[in-house]
Amino acid sequence: MAILQRNYAVLLVVVAAACVELYQAQTSIGRCACPKVQAVKGKISDFQVLEKRPSCDKTELIVTRINTDNSTQKLCMFTEGVRAKRLLSCWESINKNETRKMECIDRPKMAGNGTTEK
Repeated sequence: MAILQRNYAVLLVVVAAACVELYQAQTSIGRCACPKVQAVKGKISDFQVLEKRPSCDKTELIVTRINTDNSTQKLCMFTEGVRAKRLLSCWESINKNETRKMECIDRPKMAGNGTTEK
């Protein structure tokens, strides 16, 4: 009887481990919001930062760009570019406060000597 109970316990552990592996495989493959990123030029009216999460191992930056015909377009921005790094740095400095996002968009570029460009 003890051997039978031990076999059931081992089987239960194996099944549980298999379930965990299947769950992790489903939630971690292909779940990033931005499968393709790009450098974004032009005026930006809004942005959204998606932090690293179990289903995506990178921080993602989705921006709303204003096109020349005044239409808007949501694009996934390459986060290693200068402009994206500036947005992400500002986002951190305002403590991820949604109501203050425009401060990051409207922030003037800094010249190499620490003064604002005109």
